[in-house]
Amino acid sequence: MIDVNNKLLEWREFYGYKQKQVAEAIGVNRTTYANYECGRRSPDIDGLVRLARFYGISLNELVGCNTSESDNMVLLPRDRQLLENFHKLSDIKQRACLAHMKLDVELDFEFRDK
Repeated sequence: MIDVNNKLLEWREFYGYKQKQVAEAIGVNRTTYANYECGRRSPDIDGLVRLARFYGISLNELVGCNTSESDNMVLLPRDRQLLENFHKLSDIKQRACLAHMKLDVELDFEFRDK
């Protein structure tokens, strides 16, 4: 089963919205929306469609669901933010960032094995 409540929280926080703003945009009261994020309730399919439209994403992106083997990566809000910031860098800084990240990953694996 898909854990929608955490995805809703991630998307809302990524865009910096308050619960009330999202609730108004999709036509529910704030308490109902808060219950979605807490996992006490789940939005129906119409509510999910309204949420996806509100954020300008697909339903699959909203809930973090892959539809095929070739679609093996869903970008979470933090992933999108990382990519957006990366693309703002100059070519030289992008290369430096990638080299630094590669080193961090290698060091992380090294320390995990010990």
